Amino acid sequence: MSTFPAVESRESEEESDEPEEDEPLLPSSSPRSPARAKGSKFSRWLYRVGERLYGDDLMVHHRDELPRIAYLSATLCCIIGTFWLLDSLKDTIFDTLVGLEHQPKAKVLSVGVTLVLVLYYNRLLDQFSKPAVFYLISVGYAAAFALIALALSNEAIGMPNTASDPRRVLGWISYFAIESFGSLAVALFWAFANSTCSLELAESGYGLVIAFAQLGAVAGSTLATLATLVGVPALCGLGGLGCLMVAGMVRGYVTLFSGMVPGAPSDANWKKSRESPWSSMCTGLFLVLRYEYLALVFGISCLDEIVLTVLDYEMKVIGRARFGDTPEAAAQFAALMGNFGQVTNTLSFAFSLLGFSLVVRTLGLRRTLRLFPAVMLLAVGVNWLLKPDLWVLFACMSVLKALTYALNEPATELLYMPTTEAVKFKAKAWIDVFGTRAMKAAGGLINNAARDKPALLARYGSVPTLLISLALLGIAVLVGKQFDDLIAHGVTVGDDDSLRPGLSQSGLPGPGGRGLDRPSQKGRPSDDQPSGGSPRVDWTKPAPNFPTSQRLSERPGEQPGGPESGLPKSPARLKSTPALA
Repeated sequence: MSTFPAVESRESEEESDEPEEDEPLLPSSSPRSPARAKGSKFSRWLYRVGERLYGDDLMVHHRDELPRIAYLSATLCCIIGTFWLLDSLKDTIFDTLVGLEHQPKAKVLSVGVTLVLVLYYNRLLDQFSKPAVFYLISVGYAAAFALIALALSNEAIGMPNTASDPRRVLGWISYFAIESFGSLAVALFWAFANSTCSLELAESGYGLVIAFAQLGAVAGSTLATLATLVGVPALCGLGGLGCLMVAGMVRGYVTLFSGMVPGAPSDANWKKSRESPWSSMCTGLFLVLRYEYLALVFGISCLDEIVLTVLDYEMKVIGRARFGDTPEAAAQFAALMGNFGQVTNTLSFAFSLLGFSLVVRTLGLRRTLRLFPAVMLLAVGVNWLLKPDLWVLFACMSVLKALTYALNEPATELLYMPTTEAVKFKAKAWIDVFGTRAMKAAGGLINNAARDKPALLARYGSVPTLLISLALLGIAVLVGKQFDDLIAHGVTVGDDDSLRPGLSQSGLPGPGGRGLDRPSQKGRPSDDQPSGGSPRVDWTKPAPNFPTSQRLSERPGEQPGGPESGLPKSPARLKSTPALA
């Protein structure tokens, strides 16, 4: 694979102690070059805005990666658009066939369904390449939604029969299928992206990926409003076509960016999946339980779901009580939820487009992780002080949901950079799919204890949500510190070969030794590197210490860290571990 101009430029700067005065510091194709300087005033202004929002990493050093970032954004847009279309139909289908009063039970049962799916998903990762897993999941759900659409159009078992009954299996199947598709597809996409993007590219480009993916959410929810014209079964079939589009987008990615595709499973992992299927299925769970760092990632990724579930249900209960039970009141409540979606998606799009990259580069990931828990703690406190109020909850939930999509989720994705591919795909599935579903079920149990009683829900729900928000803030502090230490010391979580003497299972200096600070330790940090603390990462410099299937500057057959790779030769550099995939 050819070396990118930005990488060659940095190599030449590092190899020479003092570059010549007339040596260009940027490639000739750079927007700052004379060739670009002659552009229109608007193009120069647009570049300056992009440089301010996304930095030199994306606008200069990774300009060749912009098409790939755009393609990843389009793929996520397709996934999110399909999910929002189906998710908008989920409650309508379930209410018509089963009855909305059984929804809390459905949320609890969905935990068991996702548990089974995650087990088999982990096994698929040991048997097939990552793109092939994407194809299997997308095509499988496309077939499932096509069959569900046909069944929904049947007069006896489908939507024409409006007599709700908990024994109508079709309603339960459609609910579980829609819930699990959103969790699995999104988790697999981010694992795919994390394993092929560097840390500096992710912090600059993930804001763009999230921003334009929000357009899919708008498009999907807009299509759902056509249910009165084309019918729910037709829209469900359209969701199946969306799943096929996801498979096509992944195939296009593999064709266009063949050098940036995660590696295939090793022969050892394939053999293990055959001989010991349970061990293969539970690999991700074992990793989460083994490493302290991953347990913290689990906490910061999932605990907020409890708070959001309680506040969301409280808002809906107060809204229904305020508008009443008449058909006109139901229409007003539906309009309120539509306005809630519009405000949330608008805020999320604006912040992810204009704010995420700027915030991360300005504050660093360590401080950025604390923002969302702090805002959540403030929202819970305001809601508790002002008692249950519909518009206070509306404002708080709009901001929290928007920051979840535009700030917290992309920030937590960066935490997977110093990990192996086994962690990125297998452990991440347990965290994002099973963990978030379990936390939503926990929030549902709180809601079920005081259902349909806003005052009682506010009284009993405020205490656990306040405590969880405080715990989330503490976890953000701890995981941010560990992330900085992992990057500074070049340790890969999930790769025992990078755990040198004196390191704990978290990958950091632990009990029984000073770890990386021991003077006699081989591969210890250089004298100019701070020790005994958590040095701040310099986001303006390339951070090559992360595992990928193939580095940007590696050629086939070339050893990582070679003379032309642009990677440091220090033994503290993170190792590429495709065999663990």
